[in-house]
Amino acid sequence: MMFKDPWNPTQEEIKKWAYSDEMAPEQDWELAIYKIENIPMICTFVEDEQCEHTSYFLNTLYVFTGDMVRVGREIQKLSQLLDTIENTTKSKELKLWIERSQLLIEYPEYYDNSYWGLCSKFVYE
Repeated sequence: MMFKDPWNPTQEEIKKWAYSDEMAPEQDWELAIYKIENIPMICTFVEDEQCEHTSYFLNTLYVFTGDMVRVGREIQKLSQLLDTIENTTKSKELKLWIERSQLLIEYPEYYDNSYWGLCSKFVYE
């Protein structure tokens, strides 16, 4: 699969990759796709059993929250996004991500890169 620019992928390119069996186009590609406007779409991939990369996208959500809280960027937007997703999600994985994210927002001093960074222990252990 070809990306015009893997570090600035379109939502359509991300969606195509989500349903492919290909490896991520770049190392640490989570950082390229975790823009706030992509988060609702990423959540749909986590909930879709047809998606080939559900763990990858779940990890992306943890990295997204961790980075937002760690640098103190757009916390209000993040909180609103979590509230919106919480009202529609059915999966226990997303509910747990939301719950953990809300706790991290409230207690940012508990940030731990091994849980909120790439290869999150929340996802891969």
